[in-house]
Amino acid sequence: MTIIRHIIAVVAVILLLTNSAPSFAADSNFSSWISELKKEAFKKGVSSVTFEKAFKNIKKPVQRVLDLDRKQPEFRQSYSRYISRAINDRRVNQGRKFLKKNHVLLRDIQKLYGVPPKYLMAFWGMETNYGGTFGGFSVIEALATLAYDERRAAFFRSELIHALKILETGDIASEKMIGSWAGAMGNFQFMPSTFTHYAVDYDGDKKRDVWGS
Repeated sequence: MTIIRHIIAVVAVILLLTNSAPSFAADSNFSSWISELKKEAFKKGVSSVTFEKAFKNIKKPVQRVLDLDRKQPEFRQSYSRYISRAINDRRVNQGRKFLKKNHVLLRDIQKLYGVPPKYLMAFWGMETNYGGTFGGFSVIEALATLAYDERRAAFFRSELIHALKILETGDIASEKMIGSWAGAMGNFQFMPSTFTHYAVDYDGDKKRDVWGS
């Protein structure tokens, strides 16, 4: 029985270490990592000016981002609890108001892209509560943190390069590129790669704006 308890304790420690976020507060390699990233970004069309401005105030990974990455509510809550917290009468009623208010625009979008208005309203409500919250994180800082972390480094490094390309085009300024802890952006929380592949300037103002338009 003592051996079994010992094995269980060891397994528990391993699981805790696996699911916990590492602390990078004193990591001296982060600046070197940024230098290597700059070389890659330059090869992919990001200017030194854009890169330096984007990383001006980024000195180390953000521990809060790592903590949230390890504690995503979609994976830690039951389906019924998650849905009950995400969907309520107030959100549904607000969606109906926005559906009515924007019916002409939504009708035109459906004609062009084939997406029913009610689906767009549902996604908008679920992702940002109809633009009420975009997440509050610097997209560049969040993506740099997750790209430096070893858990999903390749995926987030690619997203970070896409985010830098968006800055290069001038669609958004780096200080206004706000999103979730995972780097999802704007009203519908698109990842940067989704933006670069599909975003369009629908209103003709020369910018693809998923934050303010």
